[in-house]
Amino acid sequence: MEGDGVLTMKSSEGFTVLEVLIAVILMAVVVLAVAPMFMMATARTAAGADFGRVGAMAVERMEVLRAASYDNMTAGGSLVTDATVSGTPYFDASVSGYVVRWQVTDNATPDGGKRLAVRVLSQRQVSGVPKEVTLTALRVR
Repeated sequence: MEGDGVLTMKSSEGFTVLEVLIAVILMAVVVLAVAPMFMMATARTAAGADFGRVGAMAVERMEVLRAASYDNMTAGGSLVTDATVSGTPYFDASVSGYVVRWQVTDNATPDGGKRLAVRVLSQRQVSGVPKEVTLTALRVR
């Protein structure tokens, strides 16, 4: 149709350098805006995992104490220091980064039962304060 006096332009395929540059700048702005959210989410997920592990360890130790014979439970232990009574430890530091302590108290109310308490401390700190869980239970005959 060039003979009709109408000029036609050939269409070019692809993007110009300017269009690509603008797209790259926009993507960089979006990534920079979203990156802190990903970092915060990762830290919160790690902290939640620590808290979950601490809770699971506390429940595990409490189940061991609750499964023990009532008459064989010797009073003693401490939730704040590593304690040993008559050669029996009332703590477990075998899992790296965690300390498990428990305490058995005689004549707990009601009914003069035994009070069981378990405290697990995380020595690892991903985000915020170190995690800890304390559980208590009452055993009666």
